[in-house]
Amino acid sequence: MKRLISLVLVLISMTCQAQITLNIRYTAPDGNALKYMEEMTTSGLADSIRAIPGCLRYDYFIPQDDPTSVLLIDSWEDQNALNSYYSSHVMKDAEALRAKYKLERNAQMFSPVRPPMNHQQSIKPDSTMIVRISEIEVYPEFLKEYLEFAHNVGVASVREEPGVICIYPMQQLRNDCQIRILEIYASQEAYQQHIKTDHFLTYKQGTLHMVKSLDLVDMRQIAPENLPLVFKKAQQ
Repeated sequence: MKRLISLVLVLISMTCQAQITLNIRYTAPDGNALKYMEEMTTSGLADSIRAIPGCLRYDYFIPQDDPTSVLLIDSWEDQNALNSYYSSHVMKDAEALRAKYKLERNAQMFSPVRPPMNHQQSIKPDSTMIVRISEIEVYPEFLKEYLEFAHNVGVASVREEPGVICIYPMQQLRNDCQIRILEIYASQEAYQQHIKTDHFLTYKQGTLHMVKSLDLVDMRQIAPENLPLVFKKAQQ
């Protein structure tokens, strides 16, 4: 059953390379997963999520291999649409409901299979490169935990992904709950591969409730020819 569901989701996601499809299984004792599904539906929360621009699908199913759990399949046009949902008040309402029923969840993301990038390929700055500053505000009570997540995803991404040139988290001195992350990707394809990795999904799902606000600010390089020198000097 699990293999069949995974295959169906992969085929769905291959219809559009930018599309993101999530397979989330909720489990809880005392039938709470089913109660959560019922309240999400009767309260109108599920319909509110479906109404968010970029939401292509948001449907609940009861798996045959575990009728006490709930499977959610949701699809989004692209990462920007998914980010809009993550930062919406509807998402916070859904999180509160999950906490109410003490749900555990296992999330998987499905995407088209692409050939791996050549690890020996030299990455040079050009017009296809993505340079972005993520402006994040974290709730004070989660700050220490968030910083650990941000550190881990930055290290893993640069170490393991040839298309990730830089993920460099920083913390404001005047307001330690204000986080800025400098992100540089070799191309849009490298970015799309990055957001489907296990370490990114661990970071994203693990910090959803910690982030008060998020703004992804794409930047235009003024002196791209300096980029190789910047990293060379950083190693000295």
